This record gives sequence, structure tokens and C-alpha cells, in this order.
Amino acid sequence: MLMVAAACNKFVEVPLPITQLNTAAVFADDQKANTAIRGIYASTQYSLGTGPFSGGLTTNLGVASDEFVKLTYGADEQQFFEFKLANTNGVVSGTLWGPMYNIIYQANVLLENVEKSPGVTPRTKDQLLGEGRFLRALNYFYLVNCFDSVPLLLTSDYRVNALAPRSSPEKVWAQIEEDLLFAQEKTGEAYMKEGVRIRANKWTATALLARMYLYRKNWAEAEKQASAVINTGAYKLDSLNGISLLASPEAIWQIAGAGANLYTYEASKLASNATPTTNMPFRLSPSLLAAFEPGDQRRVKWTRTGTDGFPGCFKYKIYSNTQVGAKAEGSFMFRLAEQYLIRAEARAQQDKLTDAIADVDSIRYRAGLPLIKNTNPGISKADLLQAIYKERFTELFGELGHRWFDIKRTGQADAIYSAHKTGWNATNLILPIPLSERQRNPNLSQNPGYE
Repeated sequence: MLMVAAACNKFVEVPLPITQLNTAAVFADDQKANTAIRGIYASTQYSLGTGPFSGGLTTNLGVASDEFVKLTYGADEQQFFEFKLANTNGVVSGTLWGPMYNIIYQANVLLENVEKSPGVTPRTKDQLLGEGRFLRALNYFYLVNCFDSVPLLLTSDYRVNALAPRSSPEKVWAQIEEDLLFAQEKTGEAYMKEGVRIRANKWTATALLARMYLYRKNWAEAEKQASAVINTGAYKLDSLNGISLLASPEAIWQIAGAGANLYTYEASKLASNATPTTNMPFRLSPSLLAAFEPGDQRRVKWTRTGTDGFPGCFKYKIYSNTQVGAKAEGSFMFRLAEQYLIRAEARAQQDKLTDAIADVDSIRYRAGLPLIKNTNPGISKADLLQAIYKERFTELFGELGHRWFDIKRTGQADAIYSAHKTGWNATNLILPIPLSERQRNPNLSQNPGYE
């Protein structure tokens, strides 16, 4: 695959691959250009590395927050759990920073070459340019939220990238917004492969825009973008048993298992090929267990208790191609339930409490819980926001570190982490720039607390 070579190197080490990526033949026509972008999607899978979307964000930020605990931790995991990260942490460099910049590099190569290719038809060119900019925005979204200021690389020229300094978070956020608005305009509403949602389209870009505006506290735009996804009618809340299936109507975008695998690597990280007769490697924390209300069917359907008596995350049901009744699953990236919760929070922040209650009640109804409109219709804004944060905790656990980002962006870190993180310090909310990257690039400064 033409993009694989780039995925195996750190971005600062990638030379101009003239004979592979930048030849006109690689992007000569629609078919070949589509092969190129499929290579980028493939690099998000574990088959080509230990990338963030193959369980790295979910598990490590899960133990860093109050989401997961383990019986034993690896050395790098222990640093996340205690939130005493070293600038040599292997997960930070090899699972988060490096793989994200590799995908960005590949996206930049694609954007440059598709744009100038005379053989790619205009409609395909729009689609691929939109997908490329979506993928770039997605990775910068996680980079800026994890590391704050980061190099903003918009070219494949390694001579520029190798010495790029960090850009301000505001500049990175502006580029994310620009890329997503472009992707929203240029990609079509249809999915490129019928029956599965494993390549980005207009609504994928819109879903990330809604999340981005929520994080930036632009409540009106967050509501607008989430409403656009919800109101399209293309998605609906699935049964609790079906949300991880590739065929789920709730999925907006998923990452499929590598090759012909029916299971995802994310599933094997959370369940470790667990059968009902073994333990779960990542246990639900006491905080998460306490957040489930009596009768919450997510506690019933989305967790499983190991033989040691401790429950773990069991949203993914398939861990083997030979499992009886196995159906193909995909890793969660964007799904409809999150859009309801985004809109609920955005509406509550704008004092649209009745509408916000209706959105959060959509999620509570599926979980088999009493509806707020019946139990507490006069709930205050402050209490409703806390109810929404709690609902995000119990709905989105085990999915790409939502809980860690939520605690950070809502200003609850000191109150929550000081209670159970020994030596907690607010600087812990920003990860260290990997030492290896700073040794290669003298223009990279370090975050406070990690020198």
C-alpha cells in the first residue's frame, strides 16, 4: 500500500518519498487516488502500528481519569494512572504524538497531490480533499487537547516540518475549524461503501464541528451543528446491544477491524480476548460504578463481571473471528448519542432548559431510566449541567477518552482528581512533549512541569 511506508516513520524523519508518494502515477486517476486515502484510513488500525484510535486514547486516558483501574499496570500505564508522566513515556511518543503526526503527514501528501492531479475527476477530487482535511483536523483536535501548543504542519516538506516550532492553541483551533468547514462543504452525504460508515462524509465533519464548538464554548454553533446531524434523519439511536456493530444505524463514523477481522483492536484492549470465565483487564472505577443509577441498562448491557468479581467495559462484544454468532464491529469514533449530549449541554448553557432536558431524556429513555421532565422538570441550570456531565460519563465511557477531556474542559479537574490522584497538579492536564522529538527538533519547547 502506497501510504504504509509513511505510517512507519515519525514525521520529522520522513524524507520526500518521490518514488512512492509524490509520483504522478500514484494519483493518476480516481481509482488510484482512492487507494491512497484508503491507505491513510488503514494506518489508523493496529495492523500498521499502535495508533491512538486502536485503543491508545481509550485505555490510557481512561486510567488517567476516574474511568478505569487495573490490577497491575505497565510502567507507562502507571504513569498515566498516577498522572506523573515522564517526557520519555512510550505511550505519549509512540501511541499518541508520533502516530497522529504520521496521519497528518499522509493527509498532507494526499492533499497536495490530489489538488494538482489532472486525472482525478472534479467530484472525486472534492471528496478526497474533504476527507483528507477531515483526517488532518481530527488528529489536530486530539493533539491540541492533549498537548496544547503543537507544531501546525500543513505541508509534506520534511525540511519545513523537521524544525517547525509549536503554534498557539488558537491557531491550531482555527485550522481545525477551517479544515472541517471545507470538509463539510466538499464531501458528500453518502458513504463511499454501502452498508458501512468507515469513510468520512459531510455528517462526520459536522459531528466533529459540533464537538469542537462545544469544547470552544461556542454554544450556539455547537447546538447548530449537532442539530444538523440529528435532524438529517440518517441516524437513529440503536439498541444498547447493537451500537458497536458496523451496521449500527447510530454510527456516524467508525474504524473497521483490520483486514477481514470481525473484531476491533480496541475491543481486544478492553476485553483482552476475555471470555465469560476470565477477568476483565480494565475494571470500571469506583467513580464510574457509582455514577450508574439503579436500573440503568447500560450497566447491564455494556459491562461484564470477571471471575474476580470486578466489572469491566463490554461495549464491544466480538473478540474472535470464530466466536459463535460473530458480526463485524467497528471502533467508536462518532455516534448519534454524543450529538444529543452535545446539544443538551449547548442548550443548557444558553438557558434553553426545556429543550436540553428533552435531549438528555432521549439518552435516559434508551437506558431505561426515569425522565428528568417527569422527575425534576424545574431543575436548575447548574444541576442540569451536572446531570448532563454525569450522563456523558455513563454513556461514553470506554470511548476515546471522553471522560478525561470532559473533566478538563468543564473545569472539574481539581475537585475530582485531587480526591484520588496522589500529588495531583493542574499541570498534569497537558501531556509532555516527547523528549525524543525535542532532541530532533531544537525549536520544540516543553510544557510546564516536564523539563
